[in-house]
Amino acid sequence: MLSGTHFYHATIKRIVSVFGTIFNNIIIGRYDGTKMSNTMRVPISYGPRQKFLSRMNQDLGEQRVAIKLPRMSFEITSIDYDTATKLNKLNKTLTPHKNIDKKTTMFQSVPYTLGMQLNIMARNQEDALQIVEQILPTFSPEYTVTIKGIEGPDSKTDVPIILTGTSIQDDYEGDFQTRRAITWTLDFTVRGYLYPNIKGKGFGDVVVQGGKAKKA
Repeated sequence: MLSGTHFYHATIKRIVSVFGTIFNNIIIGRYDGTKMSNTMRVPISYGPRQKFLSRMNQDLGEQRVAIKLPRMSFEITSIDYDTATKLNKLNKTLTPHKNIDKKTTMFQSVPYTLGMQLNIMARNQEDALQIVEQILPTFSPEYTVTIKGIEGPDSKTDVPIILTGTSIQDDYEGDFQTRRAITWTLDFTVRGYLYPNIKGKGFGDVVVQGGKAKKA
C-alpha cells in the first residue's frame, strides 16, 4: 500500500545517464588510403531518432545551421518486471545511513528490465561502420557497469547491459532535396532494481530525494 510519503531515489535517471555515458567518447576519422586524418568525436544526446532526422531535413533558413551527421541518440523504449530475478519481497535491509543519525530499514528491491535503444545516424556507410565496430566488440552480448546504490553509504549495484539486436535502415531514394541518412539501431536490455521507501528505525518514514535522506 502506498504510504503517501514522497520519495525519489533517481534510480532510472541514473541508469539512463550511465547508459549514455558508455557511448560518449566514440571517435571517427577520414581515411586517405591507409592514413587517417580529420578525426572527430561523435555527439550523442537523449531523444528519439525521428526528432533528429526531422531536424536534419528542415529548411532552417540562413540564420541556423542544419544538424550534422554522424551523431547518435538513445532513449528508453520499455520497462518490464523481471520475473527471472525475483526475490522475497518481505526481505529487509538494515543499514546505517550517512545523512541521518540512526539505522534505516528497507524492504527488498524490485527487479526491472529497461529496454534501451541506441540509434547511429550517418550520411555514409563508412562513418556508420566505424561507429558500429567500436561498439559491438564491447558487448558479447553483455557488458556490466557498477552504479552507486542506496542500501548504505558504500553500497554498489552491478547493472548488466545486454545487446539484444541490431538493424540497419536506409530510406534514401536518390532525390536532390532529401539528405541521406543511414540509421543503425541497436537494442539493449538493462537489468536494474527499483527501491521502495526507506524507513528510519524509531521515527517512521525517511524522505528521500535524489538519493539523499532526511527525517520526515
